[in-house]
Amino acid sequence: MKKENYDRYMIIGLVLTLLVLGGLIFYWLGENTRLAKASETFADERVNRGREIYMNQCVSCHGAQGEGGVGFALNDRNLLKNTLDAVFFSIIRSGVPNTQMPAWSVDYGGPLTDEDVRDVVAFIRAWEPTAPEIQPVVFEPDAGRGALLFASTCSLCHGENGMGSDKAPALNDPARLAALQDDWYRDVIKNGRPAKGMPTWGTVLSPEQIEDILALIDAWREGTVVEPEFSVTDLLTSAIFSLQNDDSASAAIQVDRALTVAQGPGAEVLRNAAVQLSNGDSTGALATLEALSAQWPIGDSAAGGEIYSTYCLPCHGAQGEGGIGKQLNPNEFVASNTTPDLVQFILDGREGTAMAGFDGRLDEAQIADVIAFLRLWQE
Repeated sequence: MKKENYDRYMIIGLVLTLLVLGGLIFYWLGENTRLAKASETFADERVNRGREIYMNQCVSCHGAQGEGGVGFALNDRNLLKNTLDAVFFSIIRSGVPNTQMPAWSVDYGGPLTDEDVRDVVAFIRAWEPTAPEIQPVVFEPDAGRGALLFASTCSLCHGENGMGSDKAPALNDPARLAALQDDWYRDVIKNGRPAKGMPTWGTVLSPEQIEDILALIDAWREGTVVEPEFSVTDLLTSAIFSLQNDDSASAAIQVDRALTVAQGPGAEVLRNAAVQLSNGDSTGALATLEALSAQWPIGDSAAGGEIYSTYCLPCHGAQGEGGIGKQLNPNEFVASNTTPDLVQFILDGREGTAMAGFDGRLDEAQIADVIAFLRLWQE
């Protein structure tokens, strides 16, 4: 019986196997490229979604380019290099207690799902390749702040503008300023001179406040007069307290200080109170100051509308309808509190909420303008 020859079939099978393997290898190589492109497309879409969410929710605090503002800068090389995505995710999701950073997750009452938060993190991470290195803010001593500190603490003994009194020597004296350097003044302010009646201020003033006073002393060395920027609200409170305790002399000092910075119709009322005090009419002066205190500072609603649009609108809405922040149109808290109370509230903010204090960003007059604008909604 003749044996069949299977060699031809084996060769054909081997060739077909090699062709199939080659096709699989070719497909596998192409699949890697396809998967890479799909992954890149997905990442781009995630960044684009994150950008849209960021522009709607985050830009008012962190800036359009992540440069910071109310919130800290996110587009910072060191921050992005040293912060894991998981950390960004956690902070955005649950917020930071006792700061202006609220919780954004729907689990905590916010508007974002976990997937939304991941999209925002992807957008923030996309800044890293070109992120600038933001230098930390360096404290700069300020003679103006030093003048206010000096007027409220040191002038009681060393006299207005450091010109001396019967209690302590003049500090604003060219010979003394030339003989004694900042290191000597710094040590004396911190440690005091008990035997000479100089208290220890290092336990009361911060190191930065002491440096501000030294900046004032440096200005005196240069022959510069630095006027303290008093808070009229604080001075009104102090003057009223003084009159309620039969101390008209202190009240007169406080009213005179308020007159150095007050403007507009409030300044005229202060001048009337000063005249009443000089005539010995403490009762009339007290009534005048109490009436002024209830409405000070007096704001401009038109200017306040512009300030509101810049600082308040992103959280409270264009028409005060609310959003991240409370509804202000109308708002019982605004309607029932005095202007001084509202000024202090806006300066301090509300701890544990997104309402950050505006101390250092807006002054009393600007806040009074905003309050005058908010009053229109209460009417």
